[in-house]
Amino acid sequence: MNYTISDYPGTYLTIELRKDEKIIVEKGTLIYCDGEYTFAKKIEAKSYKSVIAKMSGKSFSYNVYGAKEPLKIVFSAKDTAEIFSVEVDADVPVFFEPCLHFARTEGLEVSLVNKDWKSTLSDGLKLKTAGAGTLFLKGYGRVIELDIDSEKAMFVDENALIAFEERLDVRMVSRGVKDILTSGEGFLFAVRGKGRIWLQTREKMDFAGSGGIGGIVDTVFGG
Repeated sequence: MNYTISDYPGTYLTIELRKDEKIIVEKGTLIYCDGEYTFAKKIEAKSYKSVIAKMSGKSFSYNVYGAKEPLKIVFSAKDTAEIFSVEVDADVPVFFEPCLHFARTEGLEVSLVNKDWKSTLSDGLKLKTAGAGTLFLKGYGRVIELDIDSEKAMFVDENALIAFEERLDVRMVSRGVKDILTSGEGFLFAVRGKGRIWLQTREKMDFAGSGGIGGIVDTVFGG
């Protein structure tokens, strides 16, 4: 499989599949295909965790396109999001916001991270990869990929941090309500260690599950 992502803004994803190769994609994103393909649905709603993930924007099912011959197939996001790719190593899982999943290659699975409610209220709902492959995510505005190698904390706004490698230490910073209200900023994450993170320069104001407490409140109360 080969792929290209068009230039910003208004990115779209072009994938070249060899015969019998498949791609898993969000529903309603196909633009065109220049060859014969198979189509199937992949259901990911087998447990209460899937229901919780759905609350935060993850789909219950995806479309699976298979190539009956060598072909080119093009997809785009249904909103103003930009598409970017993450090459995932099986030994280095990636955490990301459920609502920002766009597509992935076969053999790469995603599932809701097991956390207690206290951690969920602090850090928000996250999906985690299993296996190796290419993960295609969405971001708003410009997407910034950073390689971090430091035990000195980098502070990141909760709505800017959209994905990070598991080997990083990512923790919500404890701040007073007064500081949050007067600064105009949301909650912050402190990021330490060695690994990659992905940030967005803007946010879609109505997407659920976007980070910590604010995302959970919006999800539960529709704020």
